[in-house]
Amino acid sequence: MNSSISVRLHYLLRALLIAGLAVYIMHLNRADALHYYLAPRMQILLLFCPVPLLFIALGMGIHGAGGRTEELCDCEHPLPDTFYKKIFVYGLFVLPLLLGGLLPDIALGSEMATKKGMSYSLPVQDLRRKEEVGSGGLQQEAKAENEKEAALKSLDERFKAPDEYNEEFAELAKRLYLEPKIIVQDKIFSETIGAIDLYKHEFEGKPISITGFVYKNQEMGNGQLFAIGRFLVMCCPADATPFGMMVEAEHALNLAKDSWVKVEGILHVSADEDVGRLEIQAAKITPIAEPATPYIYTQSDALAIYDQL
Repeated sequence: MNSSISVRLHYLLRALLIAGLAVYIMHLNRADALHYYLAPRMQILLLFCPVPLLFIALGMGIHGAGGRTEELCDCEHPLPDTFYKKIFVYGLFVLPLLLGGLLPDIALGSEMATKKGMSYSLPVQDLRRKEEVGSGGLQQEAKAENEKEAALKSLDERFKAPDEYNEEFAELAKRLYLEPKIIVQDKIFSETIGAIDLYKHEFEGKPISITGFVYKNQEMGNGQLFAIGRFLVMCCPADATPFGMMVEAEHALNLAKDSWVKVEGILHVSADEDVGRLEIQAAKITPIAEPATPYIYTQSDALAIYDQL
Protein backbone atom coordinates (compact mmCIF):
# COMPACT_ATOMS: atom_id res chain seq x y z
CA MET A 1 0.00 0.00 0.00
CA ASN A 2 1.38 3.38 -0.95
CA SER A 3 1.87 5.86 1.86
CA SER A 4 0.15 9.22 1.78
CA ILE A 5 3.42 11.08 1.14
CA SER A 6 4.46 8.68 -1.65
CA VAL A 7 1.13 9.05 -3.45
CA ARG A 8 1.26 12.84 -3.23
CA LEU A 9 4.83 12.90 -4.55
CA HIS A 10 3.81 10.74 -7.51
CA TYR A 11 0.97 13.10 -8.40
CA LEU A 12 3.10 16.22 -8.01
CA LEU A 13 5.83 14.71 -10.19
CA ARG A 14 3.29 13.79 -12.86
CA ALA A 15 1.87 17.30 -12.72
CA LEU A 16 5.36 18.75 -13.28
CA LEU A 17 6.06 16.43 -16.21
CA ILE A 18 2.75 17.17 -17.95
CA ALA A 19 3.21 20.90 -17.39
CA GLY A 20 6.77 20.62 -18.70
CA LEU A 21 5.51 18.94 -21.86
CA ALA A 22 2.98 21.73 -22.40
CA VAL A 23 5.62 24.42 -21.86
CA TYR A 24 8.01 22.66 -24.25
CA ILE A 25 5.39 22.61 -27.01
CA MET A 26 4.74 26.32 -26.47
CA HIS A 27 8.50 26.98 -26.54
CA LEU A 28 8.88 25.20 -29.89
CA ASN A 29 6.01 27.19 -31.33
CA ARG A 30 7.37 30.49 -30.04
CA ALA A 31 10.85 29.67 -31.37
CA ASP A 32 9.34 28.70 -34.76
CA ALA A 33 10.98 25.27 -34.44
CA LEU A 34 8.00 22.92 -34.74
CA HIS A 35 8.83 22.27 -38.39
CA TYR A 36 11.94 20.37 -37.26
CA TYR A 37 9.69 17.74 -35.69
CA LEU A 38 6.30 17.71 -37.42
CA ALA A 39 4.72 18.34 -40.81
CA PRO A 40 2.48 21.44 -40.97
CA ARG A 41 -0.81 19.54 -40.78
CA MET A 42 0.40 17.74 -37.65
CA GLN A 43 1.59 20.99 -36.05
CA ILE A 44 -1.97 22.31 -36.05
CA LEU A 45 -3.15 19.32 -34.03
CA LEU A 46 -0.23 19.58 -31.60
CA LEU A 47 -0.97 23.25 -30.88
CA PHE A 48 -4.34 22.24 -29.43
CA CYS A 49 -2.56 20.25 -26.69
CA PRO A 50 -0.84 22.76 -24.32
CA VAL A 51 -3.99 24.22 -22.76
CA PRO A 52 -5.63 20.84 -21.92
CA LEU A 53 -2.28 19.56 -20.65
CA LEU A 54 -1.89 22.55 -18.35
CA PHE A 55 -5.41 22.02 -16.94
CA ILE A 56 -4.60 18.35 -16.34
CA ALA A 57 -1.33 19.29 -14.63
CA LEU A 58 -3.15 21.87 -12.49
CA GLY A 59 -5.75 19.31 -11.43
CA MET A 60 -3.12 16.71 -10.57
CA GLY A 61 -1.07 19.29 -8.68
CA ILE A 62 -4.05 20.36 -6.58
CA HIS A 63 -4.92 16.74 -5.77
CA GLY A 64 -1.32 15.96 -4.95
CA ALA A 65 -0.88 18.97 -2.70
CA GLY A 66 -4.16 18.94 -0.79
CA GLY A 67 -6.39 16.07 -1.93
CA ARG A 68 -7.52 13.16 0.19
CA THR A 69 -5.26 10.12 -0.08
CA GLU A 70 -8.08 7.64 -0.50
CA GLU A 71 -9.35 9.61 -3.50
CA LEU A 72 -5.89 9.59 -5.10
CA CYS A 73 -5.55 5.81 -4.81
CA ASP A 74 -9.08 4.93 -5.91
CA CYS A 75 -8.24 3.69 -9.41
CA GLU A 76 -7.40 0.53 -11.35
CA HIS A 77 -3.83 1.63 -12.14
CA PRO A 78 -1.46 1.19 -9.17
CA LEU A 79 1.53 3.48 -8.90
CA PRO A 80 4.97 2.03 -9.74
CA ASP A 81 6.27 0.51 -6.52
CA THR A 82 9.88 -0.43 -7.31
CA PHE A 83 12.85 1.77 -8.15
CA TYR A 84 13.26 0.32 -11.66
CA LYS A 85 9.58 0.70 -12.49
CA LYS A 86 9.71 4.34 -11.41
CA ILE A 87 12.79 4.98 -13.54
CA PHE A 88 11.18 3.32 -16.56
CA VAL A 89 7.76 5.00 -16.30
CA TYR A 90 8.94 8.53 -15.54
CA GLY A 91 12.00 8.21 -17.76
CA LEU A 92 9.67 7.96 -20.75
CA PHE A 93 8.68 11.56 -20.03
CA VAL A 94 11.85 12.97 -18.49
CA LEU A 95 14.28 11.82 -21.21
CA PRO A 96 12.46 13.51 -24.16
CA LEU A 97 12.14 16.73 -22.17
CA LEU A 98 15.84 16.68 -21.27
CA LEU A 99 16.90 15.96 -24.85
CA GLY A 100 14.58 18.67 -26.15
CA GLY A 101 15.98 21.20 -23.73
CA LEU A 102 19.66 20.33 -24.08
CA LEU A 103 20.03 19.52 -27.79
CA PRO A 104 19.77 22.15 -30.55
CA ASP A 105 16.89 22.19 -33.01
CA ILE A 106 18.58 21.30 -36.31
CA ALA A 107 17.50 19.82 -39.62
CA LEU A 108 18.48 16.37 -40.87
CA GLY A 109 21.51 16.34 -43.13
CA SER A 110 23.97 14.19 -45.06
CA GLU A 111 24.57 11.68 -42.28
CA MET A 112 20.90 10.70 -42.17
CA ALA A 113 20.67 10.86 -45.97
CA THR A 114 23.50 8.32 -46.19
CA LYS A 115 21.78 5.99 -43.73
CA LYS A 116 18.44 6.19 -45.53
CA GLY A 117 19.88 6.33 -49.03
CA MET A 118 19.62 9.37 -51.28
CA SER A 119 17.05 9.01 -54.07
CA TYR A 120 17.37 10.86 -57.37
CA SER A 121 13.72 10.66 -58.37
CA LEU A 122 10.43 11.06 -56.56
CA PRO A 123 11.10 8.49 -53.82
CA VAL A 124 7.64 7.46 -52.68
CA GLN A 125 5.42 6.12 -55.45
CA ASP A 126 2.31 6.36 -53.29
CA LEU A 127 2.68 10.15 -53.42
CA ARG A 128 1.19 9.88 -56.89
CA ARG A 129 -2.04 8.54 -55.41
CA LYS A 130 -3.00 11.74 -53.67
CA GLU A 131 -6.63 12.67 -53.22
CA GLU A 132 -7.62 15.40 -55.65
CA VAL A 133 -8.82 18.57 -53.97
CA GLY A 134 -10.04 21.26 -56.34
CA SER A 135 -9.69 21.49 -60.09
CA GLY A 136 -6.31 23.22 -60.37
CA GLY A 137 -7.33 24.42 -63.87
CA LEU A 138 -6.31 27.62 -65.60
CA GLN A 139 -8.56 30.62 -65.29
CA GLN A 140 -10.02 32.00 -68.48
CA GLU A 141 -9.17 35.68 -68.35
CA ALA A 142 -7.29 37.55 -71.05
CA LYS A 143 -5.86 36.70 -74.42
CA ALA A 144 -2.57 35.66 -72.84
CA GLU A 145 -4.38 33.05 -70.77
CA ASN A 146 -6.16 31.71 -73.83
CA GLU A 147 -2.86 31.44 -75.69
CA LYS A 148 -1.32 29.63 -72.74
CA GLU A 149 -4.22 27.19 -72.61
CA ALA A 150 -3.81 26.49 -76.31
CA ALA A 151 -0.10 25.91 -75.81
CA LEU A 152 -0.81 23.48 -72.99
CA LYS A 153 -3.33 21.62 -75.12
CA SER A 154 -0.79 21.25 -77.91
CA LEU A 155 1.47 19.40 -75.46
CA ASP A 156 -1.14 16.82 -74.47
CA GLU A 157 0.32 14.07 -76.62
CA ARG A 158 3.90 14.89 -75.70
CA PHE A 159 3.18 14.79 -71.96
CA LYS A 160 0.64 12.01 -71.82
CA ALA A 161 0.14 10.52 -68.36
CA PRO A 162 1.04 6.80 -68.19
CA ASP A 163 -1.78 6.22 -65.67
CA GLU A 164 -4.39 8.10 -63.67
CA TYR A 165 -2.04 8.61 -60.72
CA ASN A 166 0.38 10.62 -62.88
CA GLU A 167 -2.16 12.99 -64.44
CA GLU A 168 -1.23 15.80 -62.04
CA PHE A 169 2.46 15.36 -62.87
CA ALA A 170 1.67 15.43 -66.58
CA GLU A 171 -0.24 18.71 -66.25
CA LEU A 172 2.51 20.21 -64.11
CA ALA A 173 5.18 19.04 -66.59
CA LYS A 174 3.42 20.91 -69.41
CA ARG A 175 3.41 24.12 -67.40
CA LEU A 176 7.07 23.72 -66.49
CA TYR A 177 8.02 23.00 -70.10
CA LEU A 178 6.58 26.35 -71.23
CA GLU A 179 8.68 28.27 -68.71
CA PRO A 180 11.92 29.84 -70.04
CA LYS A 181 13.60 28.72 -66.81
CA ILE A 182 12.35 26.12 -64.33
CA ILE A 183 12.47 27.44 -60.77
CA VAL A 184 11.93 24.64 -58.26
CA GLN A 185 9.75 26.25 -55.60
CA ASP A 186 9.87 24.88 -52.05
CA LYS A 187 6.08 24.61 -51.80
CA ILE A 188 5.90 22.14 -54.67
CA PHE A 189 9.47 20.84 -54.61
CA SER A 190 8.66 17.13 -54.69
CA GLU A 191 5.92 17.54 -57.31
CA THR A 192 8.22 19.58 -59.57
CA ILE A 193 11.04 17.03 -59.38
CA GLY A 194 8.52 14.23 -59.91
CA ALA A 195 7.06 15.90 -63.03
CA ILE A 196 10.50 16.55 -64.53
CA ASP A 197 11.74 13.05 -63.76
CA LEU A 198 8.66 11.46 -65.33
CA TYR A 199 9.44 13.20 -68.64
CA LYS A 200 13.19 13.64 -68.18
CA HIS A 201 14.06 13.36 -71.88
CA GLU A 202 11.64 16.14 -72.78
CA PHE A 203 13.45 18.49 -70.38
CA GLU A 204 16.92 17.84 -71.77
CA GLY A 205 18.71 21.20 -72.07
CA LYS A 206 16.15 23.22 -70.07
CA PRO A 207 17.53 25.84 -67.63
CA ILE A 208 16.76 25.15 -63.97
CA SER A 209 17.27 26.76 -60.57
CA ILE A 210 17.07 24.73 -57.35
CA THR A 211 18.09 25.10 -53.70
CA GLY A 212 19.09 22.45 -51.16
CA PHE A 213 21.89 21.05 -49.02
CA VAL A 214 25.09 19.57 -50.42
CA TYR A 215 25.26 15.78 -50.21
CA LYS A 216 28.35 13.76 -51.05
CA ASN A 217 29.38 10.13 -50.72
CA GLN A 218 32.32 7.96 -51.75
CA GLU A 219 30.61 6.79 -54.93
CA MET A 220 30.74 10.32 -56.38
CA GLY A 221 34.48 9.97 -56.62
CA ASN A 222 36.06 12.41 -59.05
CA GLY A 223 35.29 15.67 -57.25
CA GLN A 224 32.98 17.02 -59.93
CA LEU A 225 29.78 15.44 -58.66
CA PHE A 226 27.52 16.11 -55.69
CA ALA A 227 23.81 15.92 -55.00
CA ILE A 228 21.59 18.80 -54.03
CA GLY A 229 19.05 17.36 -51.64
CA ARG A 230 16.06 17.98 -49.42
CA PHE A 231 14.16 15.82 -46.94
CA LEU A 232 10.56 15.03 -47.85
CA VAL A 233 8.49 14.76 -44.65
CA MET A 234 5.05 13.18 -44.59
CA CYS A 235 4.38 13.27 -40.83
CA CYS A 236 7.61 13.78 -38.86
CA PRO A 237 11.40 13.41 -39.36
CA ALA A 238 11.12 9.71 -38.49
CA ASP A 239 9.55 9.10 -41.92
CA ALA A 240 11.66 11.72 -43.75
CA THR A 241 12.96 10.61 -47.14
CA PRO A 242 16.07 12.25 -48.66
CA PHE A 243 15.96 12.94 -52.36
CA GLY A 244 17.25 15.44 -54.86
CA MET A 245 19.24 15.76 -58.07
CA MET A 246 22.80 14.94 -59.06
CA VAL A 247 24.88 18.00 -59.99
CA GLU A 248 28.01 18.13 -62.11
CA ALA A 249 30.23 21.11 -61.37
CA GLU A 250 33.91 21.91 -61.87
CA HIS A 251 34.49 23.03 -58.28
CA ALA A 252 32.21 20.58 -56.48
CA LEU A 253 35.14 19.44 -54.33
CA ASN A 254 35.24 22.87 -52.67
CA LEU A 255 31.65 22.68 -51.45
CA ALA A 256 31.25 21.75 -47.80
CA LYS A 257 28.98 18.83 -47.00
CA ASP A 258 25.59 19.96 -45.59
CA SER A 259 26.15 23.56 -46.71
CA TRP A 260 23.15 25.14 -48.45
CA VAL A 261 23.45 26.30 -52.04
CA LYS A 262 21.44 27.55 -54.97
CA VAL A 263 22.32 25.75 -58.20
CA GLU A 264 21.59 27.21 -61.62
CA GLY A 265 22.33 25.19 -64.69
CA ILE A 266 21.06 22.99 -67.50
CA LEU A 267 19.12 19.73 -67.18
CA HIS A 268 20.79 16.71 -68.69
CA VAL A 269 19.96 13.00 -68.83
CA SER A 270 23.04 10.99 -68.00
CA ALA A 271 23.69 7.78 -69.96
CA ASP A 272 25.29 6.08 -66.95
CA GLU A 273 22.16 4.04 -66.25
CA ASP A 274 19.86 2.01 -68.50
CA VAL A 275 16.93 4.37 -68.00
CA GLY A 276 19.07 7.49 -67.72
CA ARG A 277 19.53 9.65 -64.65
CA LEU A 278 18.44 13.27 -64.52
CA GLU A 279 21.21 15.63 -63.45
CA ILE A 280 22.17 19.29 -63.60
CA GLN A 281 25.20 20.64 -65.39
CA ALA A 282 25.88 23.59 -63.12
CA ALA A 283 26.63 27.03 -64.54
CA LYS A 284 26.47 28.89 -61.23
CA ILE A 285 26.48 27.79 -57.58
CA THR A 286 25.64 30.34 -54.90
CA PRO A 287 26.00 29.68 -51.14
CA ILE A 288 22.83 30.53 -49.23
CA ALA A 289 21.61 30.39 -45.64
CA GLU A 290 19.58 27.41 -44.50
CA PRO A 291 15.91 28.31 -45.12
CA ALA A 292 13.57 28.86 -42.19
CA THR A 293 11.79 25.64 -43.13
CA PRO A 294 14.41 23.22 -44.50
CA TYR A 295 12.04 20.29 -45.06
CA ILE A 296 9.58 19.93 -47.92
CA TYR A 297 6.07 18.49 -47.88
CA THR A 298 3.59 17.09 -50.38
CA GLN A 299 0.62 19.15 -51.57
CA SER A 300 -2.89 17.93 -52.33
CA ASP A 301 -3.20 20.28 -55.32
CA ALA A 302 0.18 21.23 -56.73
CA LEU A 303 -1.36 22.69 -59.89
CA ALA A 304 -3.35 25.28 -57.97
CA ILE A 305 -0.29 26.26 -55.96
CA TYR A 306 1.82 26.48 -59.12
CA ASP A 307 -0.72 28.77 -60.77
CA GLN A 308 -0.71 30.99 -57.66
CA LEU A 309 3.08 31.16 -57.64
